[in-house]
Amino acid sequence: MKNASMLQMVIRISGVIQLILGIMVWASKFEVVTSIHILVGAILTIALLMLAYLAFRAGVSRGIVILAVIWALILPVWGLNQENVLPQSLVWIAQLAHVLLGLGAVGIGEMLGARLRKQST
Repeated sequence: MKNASMLQMVIRISGVIQLILGIMVWASKFEVVTSIHILVGAILTIALLMLAYLAFRAGVSRGIVILAVIWALILPVWGLNQENVLPQSLVWIAQLAHVLLGLGAVGIGEMLGARLRKQST
């Protein structure tokens, strides 16, 4: 469970960093910040997928594991395409959806971590 705890911490920390970087991207439009935001998002996504794998191996409910995998696949696709989903006047809706998806990823990581801890007792 040490690996699961470490992955959960990576998800938490990268989630907070993502919120900060996302605000910076939104406010400044600096390309370097966007690149870092994408990199940290990839780290969060990979950590969520790895945690889902550990949860699957530990026998955690397949429903939450499948949700985590689907969520981890949708999040970066949405993030990389959010500017093109809606007309420019409504892009804020796509951006808000991206923030909610990111927060959801952290929440799913928390649920997986809790279920893994419960499974190991």
